[in-house]
Amino acid sequence: MVLAAQLGNYYRDTLATMPSVGPAVNAFYGALGIPIVPAWNVHGYEARQLGATVSGSNPRQITVRASIANRGTWPLPLPLLRVTLQDRYGRTIAARDVPPRDYLAAAPAAAMLSAGGRIDATVAFVNPGPQAIGFEIDACLREGPAVVCAHGSR
Repeated sequence: MVLAAQLGNYYRDTLATMPSVGPAVNAFYGALGIPIVPAWNVHGYEARQLGATVSGSNPRQITVRASIANRGTWPLPLPLLRVTLQDRYGRTIAARDVPPRDYLAAAPAAAMLSAGGRIDATVAFVNPGPQAIGFEIDACLREGPAVVCAHGSR
């Protein structure tokens, strides 16, 4: 029993991500006042660019569309979207991490993306001008004070 308790404690961050035991693990450690940082599989996200447009009625705004899928085996929290606007040489002009409440119409803070699930996102930015001709999308999660992205964007 002691060995099982030690293993459970050692793997608590991974256990917290499992739908079957995660809520119980989070409740148990929460009652003890011990914070858990779930070991989410950030590489389970697949982010696809669906295009960017500049509105004819408001040329100072650029709208970026993307699709985010969970290719993992467990549900994952809705990610931050890191949108990076680039010039013709691939250099970053502007970048922003967008929380779910800003790219989905009605996303609760603790919403999950089911395994195999997909969502579409739309984000509007101030248009940095004609030098912005490309963009990249990455799905990211906060891990303590750091932000970790599926494809390693910084």
